[in-house]
Amino acid sequence: MTIRATPHPLLVQLAMVTTMVLWGVSFVASKLVLTEITPLTYMGIRFLIASILLAVVMLLRGRPRFDRRTHGLIALTALAEPVAYFLFESYAIRLIPATTASLIIATIPLAVMVLAAIFLGEPIRRGGVIAVVVSIAGIVLLVTGDGTAVSGIATGRLPGILLILGAVISAAFYITLARNLTQRHDPVNLTVVQTWWGAGVFVLLWQMQSPPARSLGGLSPVGWGALAFLAVGATVTAFLLYNWALRYAEAGRASLYINGIPLITALTGWILLGERLTPLQLAGGALVLLSVRLIGSPRAAPAVVAEVVPPEG
Repeated sequence: MTIRATPHPLLVQLAMVTTMVLWGVSFVASKLVLTEITPLTYMGIRFLIASILLAVVMLLRGRPRFDRRTHGLIALTALAEPVAYFLFESYAIRLIPATTASLIIATIPLAVMVLAAIFLGEPIRRGGVIAVVVSIAGIVLLVTGDGTAVSGIATGRLPGILLILGAVISAAFYITLARNLTQRHDPVNLTVVQTWWGAGVFVLLWQMQSPPARSLGGLSPVGWGALAFLAVGATVTAFLLYNWALRYAEAGRASLYINGIPLITALTGWILLGERLTPLQLAGGALVLLSVRLIGSPRAAPAVVAEVVPPEG
């Protein structure tokens, strides 16, 4: 019998920190790419590269085997995530700061809690209600905290906020509706097959555009670097590191690292994009992060929240 050695705790922590950094930077990298090519072209290329790399990983790990019915269910859930999630997020990131997008995406556990109550009958405890109220207050401050709430409608900020909320709801629907799948099948295999289905949809949408829209000729060397980072680093490497680390880290400890993703986005956005939050927006961001921590409390969160995937740009 082969005994699997437990890795040193520092290696597990390093994997979690690396994942947090990769996903935090991914929002800024997406912003950089989306200034140069269309969202559908961006998603088609990113997921095509990621699906090929994951296919190589699966050849080494062992091909995932699902029956026809399970494949159908995975295809349906893939329409929520990655398809709807990334469609909403990509178009939103063109309109709002990457930091704002990352902070609002962090509220996915709250949306899961609400949908679990509606579709699965899981009660929302008092701590969960408080978390929802705190998060709404935080989002309001993020939207209005720069003093341009009215003009922001004209500049696309309000549509951007609505689109990123669509991404939150899409991810929450996926997590809620795919709960039975994640309990019966290996989550790594499920996510890989989801990515393949998503890649098929995105490549089709990419090719349905007019030739100028689907062209990659507008990508600068920086854009190509950001796109390669998103496909190889933020999608494949971070995904594999996160799933490996989860074998050895407690769920609560993992969530502490995940809560740092918006902070990495804020720092990277400030350095690379010159994005800055006003004091009121910083307070709003703090409230959003506080609400996510509140939902992590055993007294606040339903069981399905434990299955929430981390926010990725």
